[in-house]
Amino acid sequence: MSQPVDVRRLLRLEEGLVHSDVYTSPEIFELEMDKLFHEGWVYIGHDSEIPSPGDYVLRPIGRQSVIMNRDSDGKLHLFMNRCRHRANSVCQYDRGNAAEFQCSYHGWTYRNSGELIALPYKDGAYSKDFDMKALPLVAVRMETYRGFIWGNLGSGRENLREHLGPAGLKSIDLFCDASPEGEVILRQGCNKTRIFANWKFQGGDGYHTPVTHQANFAVMRARRNGERRNSLVRGRMEDGWISRDLGNGHYCLDSRRVLGHGVRLPDAPWARTYRATMVKSYGEERADYIIKTGGNPHAILMPNLQLLSPDVRVIRPHAVDEFDVFFYCAFLKGVPDELNEMRLRDTEDRMGPAGSINPDDVDMFERNQFGMQQVVDPWKFMARGIDREAIDDDADTPEPYRMPGTHIGHYSDEVTQRAQLRWWADRISSHDSAK
Repeated sequence: MSQPVDVRRLLRLEEGLVHSDVYTSPEIFELEMDKLFHEGWVYIGHDSEIPSPGDYVLRPIGRQSVIMNRDSDGKLHLFMNRCRHRANSVCQYDRGNAAEFQCSYHGWTYRNSGELIALPYKDGAYSKDFDMKALPLVAVRMETYRGFIWGNLGSGRENLREHLGPAGLKSIDLFCDASPEGEVILRQGCNKTRIFANWKFQGGDGYHTPVTHQANFAVMRARRNGERRNSLVRGRMEDGWISRDLGNGHYCLDSRRVLGHGVRLPDAPWARTYRATMVKSYGEERADYIIKTGGNPHAILMPNLQLLSPDVRVIRPHAVDEFDVFFYCAFLKGVPDELNEMRLRDTEDRMGPAGSINPDDVDMFERNQFGMQQVVDPWKFMARGIDREAIDDDADTPEPYRMPGTHIGHYSDEVTQRAQLRWWADRISSHDSAK
């Protein structure tokens, strides 16, 4: 896999055509592991998951195991989960608190800040110039933004801000600013789903919702006094029903401009308290905008992070036809308990094992994978809205969250899938992952 492969021959996006091999080829999946997950920026976790000195969680970057931890002084680290001696793993548990990491094979021991501090029977076994300081745990390149921790195993020049781009950064800003303190907390556990389909199916399809999720829409209509209008497909772009290419492969289903489409807070003392604290933090105009949108960018950030308020969704591919998705409910710091409980119930109701959304999606993705394996005419048609894509200045959005110069289409258009695949092809075909 050292030689770059031009996968662009599998895309004819000007015609709206995508070859099934994009989703079914094991060889292409290996390229994705190499070029997207082992050479580029990958979301690892959130700093709130390891709040105290010594806390750690074990996470993958592609097929590589890394330790995300705080040392005894509270400093964040990412380390390869590998002893420097004979490459045994030094951490065996998903999470915990440890002052040291020890290899159980030969006993080499490392401080939680990475330094090698002990090894058995050292005397006489090594040369006089043997230096333990030269063999710490291998550190992984790490950058953070608003508490979201990303790792990069490659040597490319691209930094995290360049990878996320201005619109990706503003998506994270909106998500976090739903808290009057600007911070989210991810310590509530998560729902986990294994899906036997290709990882690129997950997220960003506004076209399927009224069909795949008919039962959920029936419940929503009942709650809205019988209103039957399907705004997701029939709503007009000029009213704010938009899909948006955020650049660098990132994209969103953008309903930020649609009045009343965000969180509907009840007329309750706690809700009034929340609004008052938001106004104090951001001013009335900006606070009203955040509350109206629910702080929801509905953004998919390549390759593995999705922010769909109140969810933080993390994708972990295992094979060309198998991936996991983890649904974390992001609590908001500094808000009434009732609001966070409402967010948690929302995530459970939609994305839990008996939820109204995720079980439907799992079935559709696995049917997709089945259909993609048919060999007669393997090109699928993905041209919805291709003639009405346009560049948008996002002028009606407050400056902190404005995304000017981004490509948009209707909410139900396949702008999102085409944005993902253009970036995917460029990155996989590139000699240099920083390009």
